[in-house]
Amino acid sequence: MCDLLALSASNDYTPHEYLPIFAEKGKGNMNGWGIGFFRDNRAYVEKSAERVFAGEQVHESFQRLARVIDSRIIVSHISCSLSGGRHSTDNHPFVLPFLGHSWLFVHVGVVDGIAGYETSVEPRVESEAFPARIFEYLRDRMVSALSRNPYLGLYDALRNAIQEISRDYPGRYTFFLANESVLFVFCNYHPIMLLRESETSGEVLLVTSVKEGLSAKQWLSVVPEEPHVGKLLVIAGPDVLYRGDV
Repeated sequence: MCDLLALSASNDYTPHEYLPIFAEKGKGNMNGWGIGFFRDNRAYVEKSAERVFAGEQVHESFQRLARVIDSRIIVSHISCSLSGGRHSTDNHPFVLPFLGHSWLFVHVGVVDGIAGYETSVEPRVESEAFPARIFEYLRDRMVSALSRNPYLGLYDALRNAIQEISRDYPGRYTFFLANESVLFVFCNYHPIMLLRESETSGEVLLVTSVKEGLSAKQWLSVVPEEPHVGKLLVIAGPDVLYRGDV
């Protein structure tokens, strides 16, 4: 299975420790990798179709990025064949601007039929991978909901979009959706692991799909309790602001 990692910090954060550990944990997923981060409120992505771990060593560019990125929110994805492609454009994170923010999106899971979704909204994600269609669907529904009711709020708009996509395209969803200040985490089938750490630059919350976490420390497991009922988390800085069922 593909793996996800997100870091949300109280201040700009350089993930020199945990990104390489994440790469080593995900070395069985060999279809590529991607890292997304924010600079001046704009999302940037570096990605590669090359293996993240080869010859007992983490990919050189992946290691370099872990040393130089400086961002409050960082999102990474290590790809497997189920992610929908072998070209670097099909690797996550994907980026879309909407609702006054630049957004990052990563996903793991299997969703039948969503590859046929066609958005009428520009811009589109330049990828044939089906998670790109999930991102466009969520964007379209959030924008539509907030255009009808501008007082709805991002959380309620996303919650409604998740309910709609779960109805129209049932499947296994675990995704991270982030702008420059807030990280949304949703899972309806796969546990998500959380760890709050204190660093010299401040506190940071780590969120990953790696089932054992990234260290021997005591990680908190967030597990969907019922089939087809997911958990939606709202994270800002090192804090989980809200956790609810969808």
